[in-house]
Amino acid sequence: MANVALNKNAAASNSMFPYQPGKAVDGVLTPLNRWVGSSPLPPSGTPAPTWLRVDLGAVYWINRWVVKQMGAVGWSSNYNLQDYKLQGSLDNANWFDIDTVTNNSANSTDRAVTPQKVRWARIYVTKGLRCNTNFASIVDLEVYEAANAPSLTGLNLSTTSETSIPLTPVFSSYTYSYTTGVDNSVPSVNVTPTAAAGTIRVNTTTTPSGTPVNVPLHDGTNTITVTVTSADGLMTETYTVVVNKSAGSAYLSALVVNGIRGSMNPAFNKTTMAYTASVAGGVSSVTVTPTAEEAGATILVNDTYTVPNGGTSPALSLVVGSNEITIKVTNGSSSQTYTVIVSRPS
Repeated sequence: MANVALNKNAAASNSMFPYQPGKAVDGVLTPLNRWVGSSPLPPSGTPAPTWLRVDLGAVYWINRWVVKQMGAVGWSSNYNLQDYKLQGSLDNANWFDIDTVTNNSANSTDRAVTPQKVRWARIYVTKGLRCNTNFASIVDLEVYEAANAPSLTGLNLSTTSETSIPLTPVFSSYTYSYTTGVDNSVPSVNVTPTAAAGTIRVNTTTTPSGTPVNVPLHDGTNTITVTVTSADGLMTETYTVVVNKSAGSAYLSALVVNGIRGSMNPAFNKTTMAYTASVAGGVSSVTVTPTAEEAGATILVNDTYTVPNGGTSPALSLVVGSNEITIKVTNGSSSQTYTVIVSRPS
């Protein structure tokens, strides 16, 4: 696998010009191209730890590290570090030990470790050069991703009609959290994860790579997890997709009462729920033509008649006096009820 520390952003507890931290991660192996740091205490005191840190730029599962010392570029092994450790962090604040080297004299450290998940890696030096323990020097630091890291190579969401649903941000193997949105007409999504190896689980369903899993959606926030476990069972990574499903509009965009005298009062507005109207004497029925704002809404008139969107209801009988007509609009979990009071004089 690739050296994920190469040319990444490096920093140190301190450094001596011109031996800056970035020179220890640029892959150039010369005595002048190195990092040099020192303890703040004088040579007669106990050396304080010094460190070289690299931001890997993303979260990686690492299982190998390499430190090339001055002895690797022609200097005496007396200029090699003695006691140091590889540490990792996910937040650049809390650090944990991964591997430790003591009483080193070798010109190069090249060690495999149990896979660890890190974003930042650092060499923490507790005893520096053999010739002067207050100084630390590293010619090159390399950090390698595990070859069988549990990473997705692709993650696709689509409707049941195979219309792709875009993710935010755009998918990357090293980005683990995503959001997207669908309208209320989408009952479920197909989640299709792909990975080079390992076991994949969508929520609680285990699926082969490249095989879709259908996930039902409810109104509001839906959290979908895709968990990848390496073939050896040592590493597990979880990707999360939050799908926001619209509750759906239950408003009408138009409402007409057919057979009345004049117009409804007030004039129709989708957020106005109550109206009045009148008919001439002797008019025994009216009809209503409601149009929903969203095509998938259901319209029920007088709790009896289901009316197609934009269609006209059956005749609604009127008695002398006041007649209440209700138009209930339902869309997913959203519901609105409009009322029209129709007056018949005789």
